[in-house]
Amino acid sequence: MAAPGYSATVDDADVSRLTTAGGERALVFRTLVEEAWVSGEAKERGIVVTDETVDESIEDSRSERSLKRYLKRSGLTLPLLRKRVRASLELTEIRNQVTEPAAKSVTPDQVKAYVDANPITTEPTRTVRIVRAKSRAEAKRVLARVRRGATLKALGAETGEVTATSSDRIFAAIFRAPLDRTIRYGTYVFKVIKATPGRPLPRAQQEAQAWERLATDAQADALRAFTAQFTEKWRDRTSCAPAYAAHPSCPQPPSGQAAP
Repeated sequence: MAAPGYSATVDDADVSRLTTAGGERALVFRTLVEEAWVSGEAKERGIVVTDETVDESIEDSRSERSLKRYLKRSGLTLPLLRKRVRASLELTEIRNQVTEPAAKSVTPDQVKAYVDANPITTEPTRTVRIVRAKSRAEAKRVLARVRRGATLKALGAETGEVTATSSDRIFAAIFRAPLDRTIRYGTYVFKVIKATPGRPLPRAQQEAQAWERLATDAQADALRAFTAQFTEKWRDRTSCAPAYAAHPSCPQPPSGQAAP
């Protein structure tokens, strides 16, 4: 593949070596090609990853012994590993160049419109005193004692707040129950002592969450657009040997025309 000021070659011997080590040939070829594409893109964008940074990344991730085992198992040579690590570091910087402007493109008006259309409220909660019996029969006895004047607290009830988001049926029963009435549900005996409705979050908090959501969406859209343009641009700059001509990473012939 070639571009102004940049050229790279994928060696068929490297494809064969990595395939012999257990890789699928077409996937190995695509990986090596895309690593070369990334390095070309990085050069065009003025991104520089030094040899020292590459070596530090390798040393930080693996001890010398584990590195030797990894190279043997994967089929990679040390130069190939360095090339792979360099491409990974370059790709991170490329993505940063793509996503950071996208996040900054979100405007206050967009945030305001999003909050107006998607207001966020807190979950309604209920404060409940609840006893969990060992059996339905025991739960019935607990309820009978309450009706004779005992309190749930005296019978060992726990007090806590619950929300309606749980899928457990007991929580649904708690939210259906009237206030200040002792109820048995299966092996539970409980009384709702307070109901707190959901309230709008403070506007500043809603806007912060909206900005995060919109920025994340903008970054994802920017990455999708970049990936499509990147692939098209670098595929068109790639020349493939006849054995690889039909591979998706290679320029495809016009419709109806056979690949060489």
